[in-house]
Amino acid sequence: MAKSARVKRPTSRDVAHLAGVSQTTVSFVINGVTTAGISEETRARVYDAIARLDYYPNESARSLRSQATHMISLVVPEAHNEHHQQTAAGVEAYARSSGYSVFRLISNFDANEERIGFQLLKQRRFDALILSLSTGGVLIDEIRALRSQGYVLTGLGYALQAIETDNVRVEARSGERQLLQHLQALGHRRIGYIYGVADQKVFRERLDSCLAMQRELGIPIVESWIRRCGPMLEEGYRATQDLLAVCAGKERPTALIVVNDLLSNAVFAALSEARISIPAEMSVASFDNTPLSQYMQPSLTTVDCNAYTMGEHAARLTIERLAQPQRPYEYVEVPARLVVRQSTGHAPSLL
Repeated sequence: MAKSARVKRPTSRDVAHLAGVSQTTVSFVINGVTTAGISEETRARVYDAIARLDYYPNESARSLRSQATHMISLVVPEAHNEHHQQTAAGVEAYARSSGYSVFRLISNFDANEERIGFQLLKQRRFDALILSLSTGGVLIDEIRALRSQGYVLTGLGYALQAIETDNVRVEARSGERQLLQHLQALGHRRIGYIYGVADQKVFRERLDSCLAMQRELGIPIVESWIRRCGPMLEEGYRATQDLLAVCAGKERPTALIVVNDLLSNAVFAALSEARISIPAEMSVASFDNTPLSQYMQPSLTTVDCNAYTMGEHAARLTIERLAQPQRPYEYVEVPARLVVRQSTGHAPSLL
């Protein structure tokens, strides 16, 4: 008689094999042991393996359903952007002061990676999720379903503003206006953009807002001076090269606004290669005011988006929500301010 077909339930051995660790390490991670010297990277691999295998340990699962883990997960889109590192530092500092640990997940602009955070939340690997959504509205219905089931999620940025949840965002338009008025005061009327984001259809708020303000200020908009690209350094570098290739001399802008400090590094490199002096021949300004910006050559004019403070507020709202599930939802908008440095100067004469 043929044996009945039966799907084998994943075991901790399977998790250990997929994560490349021992079963003991898997046990320590599942049970929240903090004295075993397990690195965050190793914990991340174990949690990833648990989510991929849909593994539910028997006794641990029962315990985790009945007890708080005192752990919060933070999902950010990329590891190498200092803006997100600052946000994470703010989250972690506040969480530690309140007796919570923070597990960081890097989504790499991938909706499936963001879903791993949802799966781990449902498995009670942590008590709440702070989400800096990098894939626009793709996951909105899933997030709304999680909220309706009572899971605690806090939004970072504008992506979750349509969902009834606590949210923290920067007052971006004020910073954008300060920057454009600064360039206008320096005589710039030829302004270009290096706009590198994960999805041009979804993440166009900053560009649309800046262009609307240009119209209000009477500064002409030239489409050939706008380069849309992806969020990586190489993409920003190539976008700048492409702009310079088609706009030479008096045909090119006198100032470039870059979507963030990270891509400004690529813009600086492309301008240096083209022997275009900053700011004598072209001014460059950006957003985020990450620590590196003041040490760039020349130092970078940028809008401070208060990333660390955003992280602190996100952690505070999350922990308060865990303690008071029925309290009214709170929307925090942190101020933005322009930090003027050496990368912006008076517009050159192109006559």
